[in-house]
Formats: sequence, C-alpha cells, structure tokens
Amino acid sequence: MTAQETAGAAPEHAQGSTPAAAPAADPETTVWTGPTAWIMPGLVTALGLVGVWGGLTLETPPNATRPGPGAFPLAIGALLLAAAVCMAVVNLRNRGRAGSGLEWFEARPVLLILAGLVVHTALLEVLGWLIAGALLFWIVAYAFGARSYLRDAVVALSMSAAVQVGFSLGLGLVLPGGFLGMVL
Repeated sequence: MTAQETAGAAPEHAQGSTPAAAPAADPETTVWTGPTAWIMPGLVTALGLVGVWGGLTLETPPNATRPGPGAFPLAIGALLLAAAVCMAVVNLRNRGRAGSGLEWFEARPVLLILAGLVVHTALLEVLGWLIAGALLFWIVAYAFGARSYLRDAVVALSMSAAVQVGFSLGLGLVLPGGFLGMVL
C-alpha cells in the first residue's frame, strides 16, 4: 500500500459501522480500582479522626454532667472510623476485580455547590444569613437540576428564613444580619 492510499483510507469504524458507546457505569455496583478505591475511605478516616480529636480535646465546663459534650463527637468519630475500616476491607477483598474508577462521577454539580459555598462564605457578613443562605439553597437546587428559578428562589428564601428563626428562637443564636440588620 502506498503512502497516498494510506492517507486516503478511512478508518475501519467509519466505513458503515460506528463503534457502540459503552454503557454508563452504575455507581452502586461499580467497583473502584487503583488509587480511586481509597478516596472515600481516606476522607471518612480523616473526618473520623477530626471527630475523635474534637471529642477528646473539647473543653468541658465544670458543671457539665456525664457523659459530657465531647461524647457525641467522639461517638460519631468512632463510627466514621469503623465505617472507614469496613470500606478498606471491601477494597482489599475486591482487589484485582475490574472496575471503572471515577467514570460515573459527574463533577459539575459538585463544583457548583463548592462554588456556592465559597460565595456564601464570602458574602455572609455583607449580605447576612437571610440572603446569603437563600443564595446557597438556590445554588444547591440549581446544581441538582431544578430549573424553576422563581419557585426555587421563593423556596430558598423560605428555607433560609426558617433556619434563621430556628437558630434565633430555638437555640438563642444570632446569625449575621448583614445590611438587612442595619436597615431593619
């Protein structure tokens, strides 16, 4: 075959047959392999260690009764560490099985929510909880596919107001008021 024939020849799959698209992997049954198999156990272990450390180093007031305020974070941290051990055992048992890694993972919703958290944190003091919280709720709804913008904004504002009332009346905590706190 000459160089001209090679350059003019179409690839095999372009001559009447198209390659079949691979079916999307199911995240519930897909086995992670390689380094991706250790992402979740590592994150859960880190959270568990933070919980245990927080429970052990929490300053307890002298009038606190047993088990004390550190018991809850300690228990949650211990449960997270137990879950991480279970995930590690599953990873070790499934070593060598074929898997697809993170091909099922959609980054767009996660990145939208992370961006929303950054914006929320940056604007919380300026706008106050009511507006910044509503913006965060709206961004999360948008990231998960909600496209009824006005309805979502009303629901987000209602949720933000409910959280503010719950914190104020139920817990006695004051959330940042922002410029609305100055106006009202």
